[in-house]
Amino acid sequence: MMRPVYSTRVRRRGVLGVVALTAVGVVLSPLHAQTAPAAREFIVQAENSLAFTRTDEVLSLPWTRVVAQVRGVSPAAVRVRDVGSGREVASQVLDANADGTPDSLLFVADFRAKEARRFVVEAVASAKWPARTAVRHDDPRDDMAWESDRLAWRIYGQGLKKTSSAMSSSGVDIWVKKTKGLVVEKWYAKGHDAYHVDDGEGADFYDVGETLGAGGTALWFADSLVRADNFTTWRVVASGPLRTIFEVEYPEWKAGTLAVTQTKRIIIDAGSNLYREESVFRAPAGTREIPYVIGEVKRPGMVGTTSRTYNWAWLTGWGPAAPKKGGDGEIGTAVLLPRDRVTDWKETGNHYFAVTRATPGVPVVHYTGAGWTMSGDFRDVRDWWRYLDEYAQRLAAPIAISAVNTASVP
Repeated sequence: MMRPVYSTRVRRRGVLGVVALTAVGVVLSPLHAQTAPAAREFIVQAENSLAFTRTDEVLSLPWTRVVAQVRGVSPAAVRVRDVGSGREVASQVLDANADGTPDSLLFVADFRAKEARRFVVEAVASAKWPARTAVRHDDPRDDMAWESDRLAWRIYGQGLKKTSSAMSSSGVDIWVKKTKGLVVEKWYAKGHDAYHVDDGEGADFYDVGETLGAGGTALWFADSLVRADNFTTWRVVASGPLRTIFEVEYPEWKAGTLAVTQTKRIIIDAGSNLYREESVFRAPAGTREIPYVIGEVKRPGMVGTTSRTYNWAWLTGWGPAAPKKGGDGEIGTAVLLPRDRVTDWKETGNHYFAVTRATPGVPVVHYTGAGWTMSGDFRDVRDWWRYLDEYAQRLAAPIAISAVNTASVP
């Protein structure tokens, strides 16, 4: 695998990184005013500490703090405005565990290098924002397909083995897009053969088969990949407009005498080419660690690259899209994981992957996704490397949010 040589051209694209109840892309300082009487509005400051532009940052405020600060606020009556312009920004009340109780208020914003911005939260009904993320379970095929306004992905359930496309695969498929609109529902409606042909919006040019695909995981045993079967159960936790969350369970499979099951929680945010995966591997009592890999299948003409420059290391493959049915341009696929968890990088005849380890029952986190030159977001591989570098830096230096003040109730 080759090492990247960076150009000096700056790509003004951003990423996000916020999940569950706490933010990966956000540091929330103590809200010193939370014991004050509830007011009509709550003002916070969000600051970018990095020296480059960050677009589509999805920020998160704990819902309990919003309720404590803003009188009359509710899931149906809450909005966020930019203090400088007065304009409303897109927001979402998120129930991150589907228990019927909100956990956080999300909103999206762009930041210039080193910029601090202020936002006000009010007890006013928000505008109806168009969805920028979504998930679908396709009953006929038993697929889970999810997307942002940048890219779409899918994985396969047990039902696929009962169709004409019978296949055992825990690999990850990607659907590349030229449009920022959501396409999963539309493309499924077109039919399996039709969405493999680019009619101007993009298509499914990616071949997964019985491989890791674009960011799959497998056990590592005797210098070999041991993949799981198709997922058995699924659950949608939240579906847009800014964040989508779902979970799948993979049935027990064995590597030698080690029997393992896996739960994956997938989180995709608006504006991102990468999604967050939280995996929990479970094994019999007494198992201390589980060797596993995460990586991607090698496509024809693909070149692999790795980087340990930042706290989040990354592995990527870059090469031409499959020419079948109109595929053109070049596609990069990538995985990111904490640098100190990378045991080794490996290249085999048909895969690039990182070797790492998990503790049974303890979540491990990866980010994985892809980019396509025909989308308009990446001109070449150097743009893609820069995107991954900036993503890694964002994860290490999240947007800091602090309380400014609360307006006292007259």
